Amino acid sequence: MKDGTAGQTRKTSKPDGAIRWTTTLAVALLAGIAAVISYRHMHELALRHGEDPWTAALAPLSVDGMIIASSMSILYASRHGRRGSVLAWTLRCPADSGQSAT
Repeated sequence: MKDGTAGQTRKTSKPDGAIRWTTTLAVALLAGIAAVISYRHMHELALRHGEDPWTAALAPLSVDGMIIASSMSILYASRHGRRGSVLAWTLRCPADSGQSAT
């Protein structure tokens, strides 16, 4: 397994691997639960404010899509020793505000 230092490889012990997999599964489960709750809340909010069902179904995906795209862009830049672009941060901040405002 790569440890991120100049291509060096280190072996992962069985307990470390179990911890990593357990953590990954727990995070995936919690992220799935949060996604369902977030989507339902934003969808219901859009319907309650007069959006048609089609628009109400797409609105939460657009907010979450902006968060994912900008986060991945910022992460990519960070992993290559650079700061995220102005565009990525410009999309990220309003998207987070929209997410927390619902």
